[in-house]
Amino acid sequence: MPDDAPVNRLGLALWLASDENPLTPRVTVNRAWEAIFGHGIVETSEDFGSQGERPTHPELLDWLAAEFLREGEHFKALHRLMGTSATYRQSARATPALVEKDPYNRLLARGPRFRLEAEMVRDLALSASGLLSEKVGGPSVFPDQPD
Repeated sequence: MPDDAPVNRLGLALWLASDENPLTPRVTVNRAWEAIFGHGIVETSEDFGSQGERPTHPELLDWLAAEFLREGEHFKALHRLMGTSATYRQSARATPALVEKDPYNRLLARGPRFRLEAEMVRDLALSASGLLSEKVGGPSVFPDQPD
């Protein structure tokens, strides 16, 4: 924290949101990466300090943080950047050669694999069958329940 900052919560908040603090955009970008890819560029996203792990791709983390700041700290632009990347669009199929080189996918040798939530499975099934209603709102639906 700067020496002239007040030593209270306001001073801490001003320092965290300051352009001179490089840590906040790096942590923010890492959290977004973790949400999309399943694990962060820094595996210990809750600890960026000396006790945490080092980034697997430090240049990528710094570049994403710089892009995040350049775009005005807009999450939509950050998510678009990550979602249209070659890393995100690559196949999630795990070949024996890829598993041997990168068993935990820390080097991003293949695309992310994650479980779908129940609502997503339902919507995908209805969409594939052509039965998904795109109308927003309306009464709740209560399926038949056994007696």
